Amino acid sequence: MSQKLRPRLGSAIASTILSYAAVSFVGVDKAQAAVLTYNFQVENSSHSGFFKLNNSSLTGIGFEEIAVSEGRLERWEKYYNLAGTTASFEQGVFRGLYASGYYSVMNEYISPPDEPGGAFYWVHESYESWSMGLRYFSWSHETVHKQMNYQSYIDDGLLIVDSYIPYSRGWGSSDVSYTLVNTEPEPVPEPLTAGGTALALAGLSWLKHKKKMAA
Repeated sequence: MSQKLRPRLGSAIASTILSYAAVSFVGVDKAQAAVLTYNFQVENSSHSGFFKLNNSSLTGIGFEEIAVSEGRLERWEKYYNLAGTTASFEQGVFRGLYASGYYSVMNEYISPPDEPGGAFYWVHESYESWSMGLRYFSWSHETVHKQMNYQSYIDDGLLIVDSYIPYSRGWGSSDVSYTLVNTEPEPVPEPLTAGGTALALAGLSWLKHKKKMAA
């Protein structure tokens, strides 16, 4: 082997070793990554749900936050999407979820005309908001009922309010308990496959070098 060829061969071998090492380190990191599934329950209520997250970005140092990839909260036969909410970790240990939601609905109907004044037009408006802060769940809701003279509403095109039923309001908070129910590891590259890929790349580089020398 010529003196000119040896440094280039050594460089190719070194590149191969570095490539193999880099791929191997990636494999070690991936071996620790997993998709975690948690169930949660709001105590003293029927509110519950689940969420999933990928912990591959965790370092286990200090406070860290990870976006939820999939999840749902069931509350009073309503469902809230939890994807994109935040899971909190401290020193790599799961602490709880940060999430919030809002719901509003308006129902309206006309009561039968059982008096000389005619029928009445009723409107029921309900509002509800909730939030999760790590291991606490808080909520508030309010409802207002409006009663309007239906005849005035039709003739004049105006909502003449005859009476309000006072607001009904409620709020409170409860503890939240979490349970890890599933851990799905991410695919890990096989070391032999990783090494073979690195060697193949180095071999291709060597062949290109030989063609240049022959030219």
